Amino acid sequence: MKRTVTVALAAALTLSACAAQTTTSGSSVVPTSTTSTTTVDPPTAPAFRALVEFDACDDLLEWTIDHALERVGPYGLDGYGGYLPYDVLEDFAPQPAIAGERSGAAQQKDAVIGTNLQEAGVDEPDLVKTDGERIVVVSGNRLSVLTIDGSRLSLDATIDLGFWTESLFLDGDRVIAVADGGFDVMPLLDSGVASDRVGPESYSPTVTVAEIDISDPSDPEMTGTLQIDGRVVSSRMVDGAVRLVVSSGPTGFAWSYPEGGGLRSERVAEEENRAILERSTVQNWLPYFVLTDLRGRDEVVEEGTLLACDRTHRPDEFSGFTTLSLVTLSPDELSVVDATAVFADGDVVYSSDDAAYVATTRWVDPLTMEDRGAPVDMQTRIHKFDLTADGADYSASGVVPGYLLSQWSMSEYDGYLRVASTDAPEWWDGPRSESMVTVLSTTGGTLRAVGTVDGLGRGERIYAVRFFDDLGYVVTFRQTDPLYVIDLSDPEKPTVSGELKIPGYSAYLHPVGTGFLLGVGRDADLDGRTSGLQASLFDVTDPTDPARVDRFTMDGGWSEVEWDHHAFLHDPESGLTIIPFERWDDRKEGPPPNGGLVLRVTEDGIREVGVISHERRGYDRWAPIRRSIVIGDVIVTVSEGGLMASDAGSLETLDWVDLG
Repeated sequence: MKRTVTVALAAALTLSACAAQTTTSGSSVVPTSTTSTTTVDPPTAPAFRALVEFDACDDLLEWTIDHALERVGPYGLDGYGGYLPYDVLEDFAPQPAIAGERSGAAQQKDAVIGTNLQEAGVDEPDLVKTDGERIVVVSGNRLSVLTIDGSRLSLDATIDLGFWTESLFLDGDRVIAVADGGFDVMPLLDSGVASDRVGPESYSPTVTVAEIDISDPSDPEMTGTLQIDGRVVSSRMVDGAVRLVVSSGPTGFAWSYPEGGGLRSERVAEEENRAILERSTVQNWLPYFVLTDLRGRDEVVEEGTLLACDRTHRPDEFSGFTTLSLVTLSPDELSVVDATAVFADGDVVYSSDDAAYVATTRWVDPLTMEDRGAPVDMQTRIHKFDLTADGADYSASGVVPGYLLSQWSMSEYDGYLRVASTDAPEWWDGPRSESMVTVLSTTGGTLRAVGTVDGLGRGERIYAVRFFDDLGYVVTFRQTDPLYVIDLSDPEKPTVSGELKIPGYSAYLHPVGTGFLLGVGRDADLDGRTSGLQASLFDVTDPTDPARVDRFTMDGGWSEVEWDHHAFLHDPESGLTIIPFERWDDRKEGPPPNGGLVLRVTEDGIREVGVISHERRGYDRWAPIRRSIVIGDVIVTVSEGGLMASDAGSLETLDWVDLG
């Protein structure tokens, strides 16, 4: 019996990086690669038809049942109604980079650098948020509200959310917490909403969005919850309105299973499952939602099917029974104002100012996929949705070769969508892979490929991508780290301007000054064996001749920045840069086992300032630092143990609040 494989490809690890040739004294330098890259005509992929909108619920039901009857077996739709994996997160964000969030309220008091965002005005969820006066932080299922006054921190209150999350938004006097589905759905407080819908035998995940009123910081109150079948692929907030991207599978099927084994019992179970499918309703195929008001007495104020049938789309070619929904919530209250969806798994979701792009890897029948290697001739389909103030409308579709790494793989600029992809998936370490950048233009209902440059990193895969205006940076890695600088000034004729190789790789890339980039990742030897944390400063003022002009290394170290850019902080004015780290050293020498590495990074180079650490008593003496924010001249670092206030100049500890 062939092994069932869930095809949910491409993680939303926020790896975005770059590397270049070093000029640092004593550093090993690999000669510039001679890998050939060519500008080619637009890919001759099969004609790709736009998504089809269902006219009515009868059409949707007929389509799902017909396809399900072709695939049902003695164990139901095993392998056909799967969900995205837990690591497909944090992908719904525009591309231009800024150094952090600066709230209007905070600017009136002290400069605030909080969550590391990709575009001003488009907020991203994180485990800590601040407006310069209040700080909210979540640890597990506990939400803590703190006040900062100068250098003094005070813990005002802590409440139990009833679910685990690391995704918070702060909007005035309200906090929005988004819990990413998962299979262990906890009843939310005493509302009973989750418990009477999800039994211990259920494998259906549920998204929970909670609203908490912190107008009185000493007495925060959860005022409402919204629950949706599925898992969060992404969430963002603009002007108080939260947008969710939710992946949901079929629900409510009580399948029959073979009893006692043998062909007869399997045939009986399959016939019973066919009958179950024929009796199914739209509610089995589309996600359900429940809105609960928790003010006063708990009360379900609205519930029902999340999607209207005529707001649901399907690809021309069957792509599974999972629905990927774009959900817009009201900026004034916790309620759904719009939802639209496509029947497909969503690997990556990216948004420009006025459009969202949903990338779905071509569906592969999990029951016929072999274990021998990566699928061949794979393609990623991209669906464009125009964004409005209160919703999203389907616009166009297109296709690119291979797989995407994350939202950093897409970038919209001057009316064109640029997409970086690798023809082998992240989980496949084959020797014949290569990467490419494809440029697409919207023509009617089609995203048409107008230009491509390929041959990037032969035998390697993409570790990082970053686009800035009409330049792109693509990093591939296997043993050394090639950096490709892509000239996109002529969208129909993209070319490789420059190329370098150095040991190691960068897993996050951030702009510094004008024409400089800071890469955070790992150092490595010439055989590709990593040795520790590395921060590299690259001069890319000349795209044809990028160079590494400085670097900092830490033996045995690594950083969360590699997979989550929210862990990174950089102040463009002062150069203050904070990178949380953990390290392993058998000799017990050097920095502590974890902490926050503080650097000054400017166009002149990288200067080490010191390390902030959260030392505490008990079994775990050192609590790893997860995040840092800056309010005026105070650095606030966050760990599971608590929050520490430090002087931004001397790193002297000013205050500490224990959250343990």
